Amino acid sequence: MHEAAGSIIRPGRRRAGVLTLFGFVLLAAQPSHAADTPDAAAGRTIAETGVLTGHVGCSACHLMNGAGQPDVGIPRLAGFSAAYLEQQLGYFATDKRRDSWMAPYARMLTQKQMQDVAAYYAGLSEPPPPEADPASDGLRARGKEIFEKGVMANGVMPCGGCHGPAGQGMGTFAPHLAGQSAPYLLEQLRGWHQGKDRDPMGKMMATEAHAMTDADMQAVAAYLQNLPGPNAGAAK
Repeated sequence: MHEAAGSIIRPGRRRAGVLTLFGFVLLAAQPSHAADTPDAAAGRTIAETGVLTGHVGCSACHLMNGAGQPDVGIPRLAGFSAAYLEQQLGYFATDKRRDSWMAPYARMLTQKQMQDVAAYYAGLSEPPPPEADPASDGLRARGKEIFEKGVMANGVMPCGGCHGPAGQGMGTFAPHLAGQSAPYLLEQLRGWHQGKDRDPMGKMMATEAHAMTDADMQAVAAYLQNLPGPNAGAAK
């Protein structure tokens, strides 16, 4: 599947390319910082009622506890770093990450309001993962193997190498994944598999997901949805 100049690209060579991308995306990952200190209480108000009369707040989709709506693929926000949430809001507002739902809401926010609402959701306890379906035990076991070990024969690197062994993420570079909605994760993986960058941070994921089968992606999404975050249920 990976051919260049008539030769097969080995996993080791793919890793070198991924590491090169790592350097570029780290530069792109640096969020802007305003002088004001983020106000989580103000962020709570934004989450609850929005910033414009007649418009709903973030909680209409992501809920006040940041749990999202897993059944319909709306992602969880609790547990993410404030820097990552602020970064993504900035991407939505400037069309660096295109989304017809999020863009209008992000554009309503000032930079300070982005910081405030990011601080609010980042300060919430991670909700516990949904109850696992025993019928999906085999699928999750396969997802765990891919997450921890990759599929080296196909050039798929271990997801935990960037996202952490517990899915806890790495700031703005690699988001927190434990307990995330499986439908949402699968949608993102399929987009990257099709070559969509999604945002300035997406080039590495497009490279990684390109080598995954759809069965691989479904397995990883199922595993992560039921993976408890390192701070699940803990007060922050």
